[in-house]
Amino acid sequence: MTIERDSDRLIVAAGTVLSGYLDRSQVKRDTSIYSYQAVPPKNAVSLIMPVRRDPYLWQQGVHPIFEMNLPEGELRQALIRKFAKVQARFDDFDLLSIVGPHQLGRVTVLKPEMDNNGAPMAMRDLLHYAGTEDLVEYLLSTYAPYSGVSGVQPKVLMRDPETEGVDRLTQRTATHIVKAWRDDQYPQLAANEYFCLLAARSAGLPVPDFDLSDDGRLLIIKRFDLPVDGTYLGFEDLCALNGWLSNRKYEGSYEHCAKQLRTFVSPDRRRSAMEQFYASLVLSCVLQNGDAHRKNFGVLYSNAADDADVWIAPTYDIVTTTAYIPKDALALLLAGSKRWPKERILRQFGRTACDLSAGSVAVIMERIGDGIATARAALTAYARDNPPFQPVAEKMLQAWNCGQKQSLLDERRPMVSLGSNMH
Repeated sequence: MTIERDSDRLIVAAGTVLSGYLDRSQVKRDTSIYSYQAVPPKNAVSLIMPVRRDPYLWQQGVHPIFEMNLPEGELRQALIRKFAKVQARFDDFDLLSIVGPHQLGRVTVLKPEMDNNGAPMAMRDLLHYAGTEDLVEYLLSTYAPYSGVSGVQPKVLMRDPETEGVDRLTQRTATHIVKAWRDDQYPQLAANEYFCLLAARSAGLPVPDFDLSDDGRLLIIKRFDLPVDGTYLGFEDLCALNGWLSNRKYEGSYEHCAKQLRTFVSPDRRRSAMEQFYASLVLSCVLQNGDAHRKNFGVLYSNAADDADVWIAPTYDIVTTTAYIPKDALALLLAGSKRWPKERILRQFGRTACDLSAGSVAVIMERIGDGIATARAALTAYARDNPPFQPVAEKMLQAWNCGQKQSLLDERRPMVSLGSNMH
């Protein structure tokens, strides 16, 4: 038997209430134990972990609700470089002990002695940043310890002191997600996502507030779990709600995602959730977003009681991935395949998996077409004034045209390329 240090215990809060403690097992290596305090059901940390007397054991690091927001990619590597040298081992438990106070949703995880205050920076300063230093390196080195956010793209959580209502938030909480990109990996990724989100918003889909920096290097997104009363909303993605860790985000099907949403959202919100989920999927197919995996869909709620109000989260993380990976495919199975679907398959999915009428499916497809047309016009105008974006913009337009022809047949909308607009 090995005896763990007392400092391995982490305090877990749901909203502003101490909910329980997360510990390493003293007898089973790599096993975590979560134990509730005597709290009411609404203070459960997850919709799939109701309050109970017996502890919850997890034998693969930390439970999905705690692993859900652990950094990936460059952000994870930046934290490993910063902390692994001073710790004998650096696993998911250690990573959680660093970023746990600063993550999406209402759950916070922290050590009692931790300094949880991150440095604020006005978003307007980032939008108009004109410095010469490597901004990606600066953001990662400065804000990585305060950024509990998943995804492989370089991103950090930051606090904007000028955000309305920020005075009601605790000092440790961030207000925005700031995304960047590397020239040698996915060039112009911020602008790519900006115009995909613009297509979503123009199609009537709920999306977080977002903006592109003047130089196109940063995409700044307002957190969609921000409160109006000083307490964050609960958020869980469809990986965590299935009891899966993030490394399984590409497993399963969109049919199962639809079933999950119907199970977890409140009865009076199911129809709107199915309409939004269906519209998001159709949009991803037309824009050729091959990264619409389980972690890019989720639900929001104010508390975890059995009768709590639960609704689908806004649409987020949409990128035309075939601009970088020409042979990319769907992230999950749709009708048993990961090939980009034809219109018939999408219409059938809406009717059977999402329980929508033929009329609702037709209206949604029309809205998606209109939204893409609006974003296409904005994209071509931006590319005309920003030559570095033009190679990626051309690939995006080609992908959109292909997706529109295959998944959203509408002969009234002409295909567009940069060549036909660069006069």
